[in-house]
Amino acid sequence: MNKSVFLLLTALVWFMSAESSVQAQTSFNPAAYMTRSYDFEASFTYPGLVLVPDDPPELDITLINRGLEGDVFRFEVEAPEGWTTELRRFNNVLTAIYLSSEDSTSLTLSLTPPEGQAVLPLGKYAFTLRTTSLAGEKTRESRLNLEVVSGKISRDSLVLSTSYPEIAGPSDGRFSFSLDIRNNSAEDALINLSAETPRGWDFAFKPGYEDKQISSIHVPKGQNRSVSLDVAPAFQAEAGSYQVKVRAEEANASAETTVTVNLSGTYKIRAVSANDLLSASAEVGRPVSVTLFVVNEGSASQRELTFLAVKPDDWEVTFTPASVVNLEPRSNPVQVEMTITPAANALVGDYGLGVSVQGEKAQSALDFRISVRAGSAWTWLGVLLIVMAVSALALVFLRLGRR
Repeated sequence: MNKSVFLLLTALVWFMSAESSVQAQTSFNPAAYMTRSYDFEASFTYPGLVLVPDDPPELDITLINRGLEGDVFRFEVEAPEGWTTELRRFNNVLTAIYLSSEDSTSLTLSLTPPEGQAVLPLGKYAFTLRTTSLAGEKTRESRLNLEVVSGKISRDSLVLSTSYPEIAGPSDGRFSFSLDIRNNSAEDALINLSAETPRGWDFAFKPGYEDKQISSIHVPKGQNRSVSLDVAPAFQAEAGSYQVKVRAEEANASAETTVTVNLSGTYKIRAVSANDLLSASAEVGRPVSVTLFVVNEGSASQRELTFLAVKPDDWEVTFTPASVVNLEPRSNPVQVEMTITPAANALVGDYGLGVSVQGEKAQSALDFRISVRAGSAWTWLGVLLIVMAVSALALVFLRLGRR
């Protein structure tokens, strides 16, 4: 009876878990998936803007596809009566654009005041951007309030900035900084780029999304351009903080910013044997010594080095010293004595022995061949047996010769 009750309870538990699993599998929400697949952001970069009449009539727009799939985005702009607009990316006039998943771009909305107005008329104006994703069938709106005032606005005609002015990494890495150049002047400008780096460092400027190197870039009036600064530290640069001064300049203006590279150093050690020999001879049960040298070839300090031997069964391997502390970069090699004792029952022949030096984020390994021969006592015993055998044969030949 108890067994029947147990089987019934087991079947009930299995049925309930199976039902829960089916419910979990059928709880998929297509609407939630579609929302995530075609999510995006589209807005004016500066929703509130103050300009003077002779400022460039151009507005920046940021578009980001945060969906899981690529999509086509269509645009519609609602402007005050009499104003006309034109959406551009570089020199292309757009009504729609394709963006892959997790991609982003910057667009420019050019404004033309009502007919007969040579400059921006004074007043307050509102512009609305409607962006629709073709696949996701979703529309987002962004509103910009523009105020045109008389007089002058005090601001730099050339601005150089970065969102991430400090980057950390290993000394043998490369570091890329994204720089934003803003031309606030009333004229297009050719911006020359330069950088002051520590001695022995390399750098290169590259335009956004391209791999070619540049030393200058054309920035239209009132617009932004993005470039990247790739920095490579000098060989074996020590751990520490290093500053790189970046400069952008044109005929009538200049701008500077400073970026920082924090180097953690490189971790590399090398172990070698005396005379680079990776073989040794030993007698059964008797110790033999092999000299090792350990070098810190990185640019970061090794706080502790330990030693490990992969050896045949019943062998003994010891290291003197057993560990090394605070091995600095470019310091003298540390001498370590490795003592190897083959097992007392080891057979004559060749054996493999692995040695590993474990450091901080680095290691070095050596493979030795140890030739084991019989002990000296066994050698003399063998010689004695040979002498006895030869003597016995000679005695036999003498006796046979007399007969």
